[in-house]
Amino acid sequence: MRSSLLTFTAVINLLLLAVDAAPTRQPRPISVPLKRGLSPSLTKRGAASHPLWNFAPLGYIIDVNVGTPSQTFTVLIDTGSADLWIPSSSCTKETGCLGKTFDASQSSTFKNTSEPFDIVYGSGSDNGTYVTDVVRIGDFAVNDQTLALVYDAGNTTKQARSTPYMDGILGMAWDTGVYGALHNYTYPPFIYNLYSTGQIPTLSFGLHLGGLYSQGYAGTVTFGGIDSSQFTGDLQYIPAQQENFHGTTSYVHWTVYVDSLKLQSANTTYGFPSGPALVALDSGSSFAYLPRSMVEGILHNIAGTDYQPITNSTFQVECALLNSTEVVEVTFPGAGNSPPVILQAAVKDMIIPETDGINNECLLGISAQDQNSLYIFGDAFLRSWYLNFDFTNKQVGLAQAVNRDDPQFSFDVNNLV
Repeated sequence: MRSSLLTFTAVINLLLLAVDAAPTRQPRPISVPLKRGLSPSLTKRGAASHPLWNFAPLGYIIDVNVGTPSQTFTVLIDTGSADLWIPSSSCTKETGCLGKTFDASQSSTFKNTSEPFDIVYGSGSDNGTYVTDVVRIGDFAVNDQTLALVYDAGNTTKQARSTPYMDGILGMAWDTGVYGALHNYTYPPFIYNLYSTGQIPTLSFGLHLGGLYSQGYAGTVTFGGIDSSQFTGDLQYIPAQQENFHGTTSYVHWTVYVDSLKLQSANTTYGFPSGPALVALDSGSSFAYLPRSMVEGILHNIAGTDYQPITNSTFQVECALLNSTEVVEVTFPGAGNSPPVILQAAVKDMIIPETDGINNECLLGISAQDQNSLYIFGDAFLRSWYLNFDFTNKQVGLAQAVNRDDPQFSFDVNNLV
């Protein structure tokens, strides 16, 4: 008996040693490749591989799995907001939900907080309730993640001309910018929880948006790092800026100062009315929103007289501009005594095709904005750049993106840092 006990004890000790010696998964960047689609059903102001689609012209989207067992939703990657929301099963086509809806009764990990969610975007509003559940992207999961279930998506969805539908939004902005903060209900958004649970090494993400006509590749979002193969030169960092958010000063959007825009061929520089201005870097917006004088100056130089206003702030242009080689130089003031950061944005990336299947038209992806509103660089500009959004150091890294039209470009996990 004593011999058997000694043998049993020895085996247990060996097993414990084996467990101690077993390697643990280290935090690493999570890179999510994008794929490309045709058209969206939802619009907003206006290192595990996992697909994300570019639904030209209105968004870059990713599949997110929610609940136990998982229910899959296609959501917009949005640097202009902080909340994750998906449609509730009580949201119908009549109340704005055209795609999938979440059935809370089928999830064993669902909890309702009863906290209200009523958010207003430039193109509409969403009403619902904050809940918690498991949220997964690829092989990575966050338990008890706070998100919103929407039962009324008024004016933020529209009928798509193709599937799949865009069901909701994955906000990638600051935790201080969640809607609940207006009512003293704060929580860590998804990327914050990826970092706090040790699944990614840094509280940051890199973003590379593919061109409107990229075939087989439409960019990547890299949680917790950057992909050095997706930009040229070095990342140059500028400070993120705080905003006045309902009477308090805090980080809300990914907002930076911009000094001026210069149309390269015309050698004409357009400044903001009152000097350097705050501009939000917003992947959830396909358009840029800039001062009227700036928009009209660029429009006259690139289109001549071949354009017509669709609204007071939006302009139809010739689709031939999709082949334009013209570029706009954007100057960002440097941090402290550092020199300014100057990047180029391709005019062809600012031309947004619209089609009803019969008639083909194009819009200028820059809309005239009132001076008392926040200016925005949407996808029309962001497609030309690689961006590293760094929460910890409160800064944004900028570099010129690689040629997104190059058919030889491919994603390589070994470039993640």
